[in-house]
Amino acid sequence: MDNLIIVDYRPSDFQPWLDMSLILFKDYPPEETEFELKRMADNPKYKTFMAKSGNTSIGFVTVSIRTDYVEGSKTSPVGYVDAIYVDSEYRKQGLAKLLFKKGEHWTKLQGCSEIGSDTWDWNTAAQDFHQKLGFQKEDVLVHYIKKISD
Repeated sequence: MDNLIIVDYRPSDFQPWLDMSLILFKDYPPEETEFELKRMADNPKYKTFMAKSGNTSIGFVTVSIRTDYVEGSKTSPVGYVDAIYVDSEYRKQGLAKLLFKKGEHWTKLQGCSEIGSDTWDWNTAAQDFHQKLGFQKEDVLVHYIKKISD
């Protein structure tokens, strides 16, 4: 991981942040993802760090400060990992852990003593990643939907 740096997000990073987010959230409408990123970029309760190799963005972490209830938390505010992504060719080298640590440190500086996160039940790789970072599974939530007949 020569020539690797982790920097604060800047507006000039928006397109690579969006491109990586579209890969990460491939099941969401692109316009919704773009809208959400713009909302987060302008909100001081959110912080994004970009991983770069030279001038190329290769990953990011977005964390936030939440004052609403976070599953399993005992304090407020709580830091939260909203998204973390590393390009496939840079995975398994410790970069995601470095990004996470940077985000965790920022939430601590904001007065948080806990940090939460979530992932889908089917995403066992993400669950393994969380456990390696020291997270403990708190709960599993199953969502349902039913059409209302006329």
